[in-house]
Amino acid sequence: MGKKLRLFLILLAWSGAIGGMIDGLITLYAAWEIAKDANIGIGVTVETHISMHLPILYFLKEVGYALAPNALIDWIFALPALLYFPFRVLVNLLFGWIMLKWANRLEVAEGDLAA
Repeated sequence: MGKKLRLFLILLAWSGAIGGMIDGLITLYAAWEIAKDANIGIGVTVETHISMHLPILYFLKEVGYALAPNALIDWIFALPALLYFPFRVLVNLLFGWIMLKWANRLEVAEGDLAA
């Protein structure tokens, strides 16, 4: 059981790391769009950034509505993209670090290593 739980925690950590990298790329893309287009202000919202520049991800708003209160999703999508996405990077890094720390604490029995 210890080996499976450890593997699960490591997978969670990696999913957080990958999510953080994607959020970092979205942050860089938002910054690039703001820098190159004078019509886009520094306070561009998550809603505007995703709908205008990353429409393939816009379905995530509907997923959010299905999973959380609508007011929360509306609030998140109204946040400035250059604040929201870097915050997500930090949260993902923290999440991944905690998962790896927990995985490291698990002692894998010798019998589990052979399996």
